[in-house]
Amino acid sequence: MQVDTTKVQVDTTKMQVDATKMQVDTTKMQVDTTKVQVNATKVQVDATKVQVKILVCTP
Repeated sequence: MQVDTTKVQVDTTKMQVDATKMQVDTTKMQVDTTKVQVNATKVQVDATKVQVKILVCTP
C-alpha cells in the first residue's frame, strides 16, 4: 500500500512539473509575441520617419 501511495505522489509531482513547463512555454510565447509587436512598431516608426523626411525635402 505504501508503495502505491508513493507512486501516486511521484505521478502527481510529474504532472505539476509538466504543468509548470507548459506555463513557462506559454510565457515564452507571450514574450516572443510582444517582441514581434515591438519590432512591428519600430518598423512603423521608421516608415513614419522616412515619410516625414520626404515631406520636409519636398518643396
